[in-house]
Amino acid sequence: MTFVSKLAMAAVLTLGTTGLVATPAFAQKADKKAKNENGDIKVSPEFRKAAAAAETAIAAAAAATDAKIKADNQALADTSLIAAEGIAKNDDEKYYAAFLRLRLEFARKNDDAQLKALNVLINNPKTPPENVKLYGAVFNYQMGARASQAKQHDEAIKYMLKARELGSTEIDVPIVLANAYSATGKNAEAIVEVDRAITTAKAKSGKAPEAWYQFAIPRVNAVGDRAAMASWLSRFITDYPTLKNWQWGVQVFRSTAPAGANVKSERIDTYRLLRATNALPNRGEYADYAFAAQQFGLPWEALSVIAEGEKAGKLPKGDPDVAKTFKASSAQVSGSGSLEALAKAAKTGEDLSQTADAFLASGNQTRAIELYDQALAKGGVNADEVNLHRGIAYQQLGQKDQARTAFAAVKAGPLANLATLYTTSLDLPPLS
Repeated sequence: MTFVSKLAMAAVLTLGTTGLVATPAFAQKADKKAKNENGDIKVSPEFRKAAAAAETAIAAAAAATDAKIKADNQALADTSLIAAEGIAKNDDEKYYAAFLRLRLEFARKNDDAQLKALNVLINNPKTPPENVKLYGAVFNYQMGARASQAKQHDEAIKYMLKARELGSTEIDVPIVLANAYSATGKNAEAIVEVDRAITTAKAKSGKAPEAWYQFAIPRVNAVGDRAAMASWLSRFITDYPTLKNWQWGVQVFRSTAPAGANVKSERIDTYRLLRATNALPNRGEYADYAFAAQQFGLPWEALSVIAEGEKAGKLPKGDPDVAKTFKASSAQVSGSGSLEALAKAAKTGEDLSQTADAFLASGNQTRAIELYDQALAKGGVNADEVNLHRGIAYQQLGQKDQARTAFAAVKAGPLANLATLYTTSLDLPPLS
């Protein structure tokens, strides 16, 4: 496997050409030794002859389109280079031999030989100082990639950090680091590296691989930062808005509900999110959604969810568990009386908020919003919960700007994280 990208190596391979041209080339001055007194490069006629033959063969191999001609020229270059390396005595000769070796072995995809050549170039005093860093970046990158493959994670981290320090911008640097950090239990560091990789990939191509998000999100979850996880889920679903990803994202979000979280909102409002994106997946989710709505005093919503599930073919008619929920919900609706009467009787902000919840569940979003606004004005309510539900009501009415404003008013805690996901859903079409 060739670890270093062609782009990175191409940059490295341009570094030695200035000196070669300035010689002027190995083919000239064959009968003299170059002088060092005036800054000339010092090479012997024997070295010049062997190196010139190698350089010519490398160029011929690079230009060849026929595989056999390419291989023959590479073999010739290797033979000539072995001769040049064998007679190279001073730093100039060792520098050019290593540079030519790097060119040849890159073309032959020989990683071991590339590393040896890079090591010579890094440590040769004739290598221009500004080029040593680039050679070092590529060398450390390759060593880090090898260490990663061998599951030598601490070594991989050391080499990749050094490659970055020396200027490597290879996209695989943060990816190798993320894997190595994760393997050594450093999830926070792994998340930072994946984030760096995604940012770089999106800047270059507009999108990062789906697998990178799927790598990061469970590790964000393990760190316990739910706000960060909601942000990661939002980014993931924005780039990959599929039914499967919405379902997985909501499942991950539910699994992280902290102690003391609003159980009703965590359950009902996550189901509403799946429903809003057409992502309710199966009989189990529909049945549980309907049961939860009935249990939390929202029988109107339970009935509409059952009807929707049956119409979608997700709930089989006559399902015994669903039938129990349907019967209980129908009885609750019959016994609840007029919702308008409840609204007129509401005295406190909490009464208004609960009545608004009932209107929202019954599908009268406009009236629900009026009562939510009154509840906020009266006070004594959980403003974050009210604003979340206001946003849901506006979303169901198709009023996205108002919904966005309401979700933005959810300021803290688990509900703010849920509002982040709802805001994401506003910008994406319902899935089918």
